[in-house]
Amino acid sequence: MLAVPVGGGAALAQSDNASQTDQSQTDQNQTNLGAAASINADQGLQMQVKRIGLIDLDGVLRSSTGTAKVRQLLDEQRLTFQEEFTKREAELQAAEKALQADRELLSKEAFNGRLKSFEDEVAEVQQQIQYRRQTLDRAFQEAQRNLRGIALEIVKQIAGERKLDLVLSQESALIFVPSLNISDEVLTRLDERTKNARIEIKVGADE
Repeated sequence: MLAVPVGGGAALAQSDNASQTDQSQTDQNQTNLGAAASINADQGLQMQVKRIGLIDLDGVLRSSTGTAKVRQLLDEQRLTFQEEFTKREAELQAAEKALQADRELLSKEAFNGRLKSFEDEVAEVQQQIQYRRQTLDRAFQEAQRNLRGIALEIVKQIAGERKLDLVLSQESALIFVPSLNISDEVLTRLDERTKNARIEIKVGADE
């Protein structure tokens, strides 16, 4: 005969209750997972990309008439600077020859003083040349940022008209259907918007 200790029935009842609780918790977890999966599926359907556009934005900017105008203005400004500094360079060369010619006539102290002044003037001209170059580079970059901003506005406009869900850089696509490329349309609208625009290149005074 098997002897059952006193209290064994209560222990078994507790064990059964615990099992029922664990099963209930498992069922609840499965229900929660199912609900989460359903929500994720709904979100996935809502975020599904159906229509895509591609654009070569850098290519559009390079080909735009706005960029051509900016480059023309910069070239004109560079020519002006070149003429100015060519004149300054000729003056410095003349000053150097005069200094060398007077070297034997001057005291060491006087010659060193004139030499110091000449070297300071050369250094100043070099700094001005460097500053002008940097200023022109900054002016070009600023003009490009403005054109890029207009181009992006046009991209958004076309995306809305064509009901595009996503517009990607052409570089991100290895193979694509040509009809997805909106670059030509963006370039056409960009040129139209900037054809009568007054483009100015602001070059500040030397520091």
